[in-house]
Amino acid sequence: MSDAPAFERRRSGRPRGPAIVAAAALLLACPASPSERLDALLAPLRSNRDPGAAVMVIRGGAVVYSAALGLADVDRRIPIGPRTAFDIASVSKQLTAMLAMILHEEGRLDYDTPVVRFLPELSRFGEGMTVRHLLTHTSGLPDYYDALAASAGPGRWVDNREALAFLARQGDPAFPPGDRFQYSDTGYEMLALVLEKAGGAPFGELMRRRIFEPLGMTDTLLRDRPDVPVPNRARGYTRQGRSLVASPDHPLDCLVGSGAVNTTIEDLFRWDQALATDRLVRRATSEEALRPMRLNDGTESPYAFGWFLKQDHGHRRLEHPGSWLGFQAFIARYPDDRFTLVLLANRSDIDLGGLADRIVRIYGGSLGSP
Repeated sequence: MSDAPAFERRRSGRPRGPAIVAAAALLLACPASPSERLDALLAPLRSNRDPGAAVMVIRGGAVVYSAALGLADVDRRIPIGPRTAFDIASVSKQLTAMLAMILHEEGRLDYDTPVVRFLPELSRFGEGMTVRHLLTHTSGLPDYYDALAASAGPGRWVDNREALAFLARQGDPAFPPGDRFQYSDTGYEMLALVLEKAGGAPFGELMRRRIFEPLGMTDTLLRDRPDVPVPNRARGYTRQGRSLVASPDHPLDCLVGSGAVNTTIEDLFRWDQALATDRLVRRATSEEALRPMRLNDGTESPYAFGWFLKQDHGHRRLEHPGSWLGFQAFIARYPDDRFTLVLLANRSDIDLGGLADRIVRIYGGSLGSP
C-alpha cells in the first residue's frame, strides 16, 4: 500500500525512515532488554510537535510492549493514546474476510458461488468469477480508482453501489478469474455488496453485530459516510517536501470492504486474541481460509482470505499493510508462536513493514515466550 495520490490503498514499496534506520543501527552497539531496545528504536517518533504512531507487541496472549507516540492532531496538540482511532485502510480486509467466514459457516455463503448470482449487474464478467476469487484477489476485476474518483466531481463522495454501477458499464476483465494474483480493492468493495446480500443487512450493520460488538471492540467504527463521527479519531498527515500536511478529503474515502474501518490499538488487541480462538468461527473454518489460493496453472497465490502468507526464517507469518490519506497500519501475526505486532500511524513517511521486521529481530528466537 502506498500514499501516492492516485491509488493510496495499493500495496507498494516501503517508504524509507532515515531516523528509525539510524536508531536501529545504534541498537546494534547497545544491547539491552527487548523493551529498552524497542524504546530506543521508536525514540525518533516521540514528539510533541509531529504526528506519530501507536505500537503494540503481543506475546503468549499478553501485551508485552505498548507505546503511543506523537500527536493525533497537530493543530490542536492532541497526543496519540491507546484509544486514539486510526483509519486502518486495507487492514480492514481481514475483518471483511472474517464476515465472509461467519456467513459461510452459517450456510449463508458458498465461496464458490458465482458473483453474478449476488450482483447480476456484473454479468458482463461471466459466471466464472466466484466469491473465493474476490476474497483472494484473483478475480480479474479491473481497477477503477482513478476513473471513479474523477467521475465523482468536487465535493462528492462515492459509495459501493455507485462503484458497482460504474464497474458494470465500463472496464474489461484484467485476466480470466483464477489466472493470477493481482491485489484488488475493487474485488473487496464488490465483496462487501455480496456479503450484504448473503447476510440480509447493510454491511456496516453486519460488521457491528457480528464482529465489533461480540469482541467488545467498542471504539471501532465503519466510516461508510463522511458524516459518521469517530470519537478520538486522529488526522492523517502526508509528506509534502519537508513538511507533513493534513490530508485532504477524498471522494473514495468511504468505500467499504477494502477499507474504512477506524479502530484503536486496544481494540486490535481484542481482534488478535479472537483470531487465536473460536469466538467468531470454528478453528477449522479459519484454518481453511488461511490456505493459499491455488491458481488455474496449479501454482499457489501468496494471499489467503485477508492475509498475505509469508515465511520468516521457518516461522509462519501472516501480515497485511494498509495506507490511505496519511494513515498507515501494519499487522504481522506469527500464529504458531503466538506473537503479534500491531503498528498504526497517522503519517505517510514511516516504513511500518520495515519497522515490524526490526521489532521481530529484537525479540529474536523468543517469539512465543510469555
